[in-house]
Amino acid sequence: MNTSVASRIDPKPANDTLLADLGLVDAEMESAFDNLTTLTRSILDVPVALISIVQPGLDRQYFKSHVGLPVPWAQARQTPLSHSFCQHVRAQGRPLIVSDARQHPVLKHNGAIKTLNVIAYLGMPINLPDGTCIGALCANDDAPRVWTEDEQKKLYQLALCVNEQIALKVALCAAEVAKTEAEDAAHAREDFLAHMAHEIRTPLNGIIGSMDLLSAELDKGDQSTLVPELLRTMDSSTQGLLRTLNDSLDLSKIDAGKLYLEHRPFDLRAAVVDVIALHRASAECKGVKLMVEASDTENGALRMGDEYRLRQVLGNLLSNAVKFTETGTIHVRLEARPNTISATVTDSGCGMPPEQLPEVFSAYSQADRSVTRRKGGTGLGLPIVKRLIALMDGQITVHSTPGKGSTFTTWVPMPVAKDVDSKDLQGSNMATAFAGKRALVADDSPVNRMVLSRMLESMGAEVISAHNGKTALRQALSNTFDTLFIDIRMPDITGDQIARTLKSHEKRGRLATVPKLVAVTANVFPEHIASYMDAGFDHCLAKPIRRADLCALTER
Repeated sequence: MNTSVASRIDPKPANDTLLADLGLVDAEMESAFDNLTTLTRSILDVPVALISIVQPGLDRQYFKSHVGLPVPWAQARQTPLSHSFCQHVRAQGRPLIVSDARQHPVLKHNGAIKTLNVIAYLGMPINLPDGTCIGALCANDDAPRVWTEDEQKKLYQLALCVNEQIALKVALCAAEVAKTEAEDAAHAREDFLAHMAHEIRTPLNGIIGSMDLLSAELDKGDQSTLVPELLRTMDSSTQGLLRTLNDSLDLSKIDAGKLYLEHRPFDLRAAVVDVIALHRASAECKGVKLMVEASDTENGALRMGDEYRLRQVLGNLLSNAVKFTETGTIHVRLEARPNTISATVTDSGCGMPPEQLPEVFSAYSQADRSVTRRKGGTGLGLPIVKRLIALMDGQITVHSTPGKGSTFTTWVPMPVAKDVDSKDLQGSNMATAFAGKRALVADDSPVNRMVLSRMLESMGAEVISAHNGKTALRQALSNTFDTLFIDIRMPDITGDQIARTLKSHEKRGRLATVPKLVAVTANVFPEHIASYMDAGFDHCLAKPIRRADLCALTER
């Protein structure tokens, strides 16, 4: 074992906060450590044994445990480093073996020789579980002494026992921290679920109530203006419900690294107009004026990027502004540069103090929890905006003044699309998108079957329906269809099994051609979609389905 001593002490302090949290400094003495110092004194037959925690930043060594110290030092439980041999053990992370400190070239000037009567010294490093040396287990003698190899080995083994006690304290501390974090996370989830329940129940109330009133109106044969109003209420309610669900799923996909962006040309002006129109009514209902200033969005140039996610970012920023603005204005400024699109949304709402700003982009929370009760919302809108903009390699900033409002500024790289004809982006006529086509709709849910069939029929298709997988497979094999819309999860035969069977029949020559296969499902994570494609599907539609989704399908 090395007997050298560092001529310079490591100036870096140990993690004093951690040492205090573990109860290794400035804490009550503990029997587990006292037993080890008592055992050290007995086994090595020395007058003094210590467990010393060295804190260079505080210029002290602290005695976690001690036996045999003079009364003043025993009561103080510490000495300055000028009276410490243990500091050298900590600095080197190695044992220190001294037979006569009075003859040692470095230690002969140490105050411990006179004040603590330390002549012979044997010290072994004690460490945190990560290997950081924090002090020493030492045996002191008041007379010169040659430490035998056996004595050194025994003290080393006792130091390992000290390390095990420290490791136990670290583990218990970590467990306590984990428990606290788990409890905090549980409370956050409970709050989030309560907010989600509120956000889901509100549109459901609009849907169910409107359906009840609509049924009454239809029973009376009344075609009054109330019917269109109820239908609009149902539509906006379902969109709100779908937005809440999509926010939750999007956040999960982003956090899991499984949300992917499209890169295709789109009409920037049309996208902006649609988003503004969607939120203008909500603002005007509150008496809030929505002002829009757009620069270079009307020049007809198409952009490359993910139109849906850009709409989502703008929509969430506007929704947030409308929610927190009771009076005044919301000003939206959009600027389209050759390679980027920037948006600034400024409201005259309640604003936030500086200390709350870091929370606005945190998932499952709002800057002020009381806001949730007054304003509603899941607290997912802005966190999703932050993550989407990061995915698009953009940036977002927020500035806010209590009582005056907030300003969110963001930009994303979306260059001008080259060599793309704007005519290519025009959708098909919805009423004739499936004209002359035969379609099979397979779903074990009567409601889903009816809704999708009616949609297709309204777009010109001839529709046959199947209530389970066996019926769907039989009809697909015995009839001619252009497109099969197959629910993935059916109780008897799944959609995947139907697709694989049809592809197998085609390979064996039992079918001349297989119609286009469209998976209809609520499971649309990337790995799910990949499995549908592997099974033989050509496309995937996510429930709930709108006619615009079917129209887009014909374009693809």
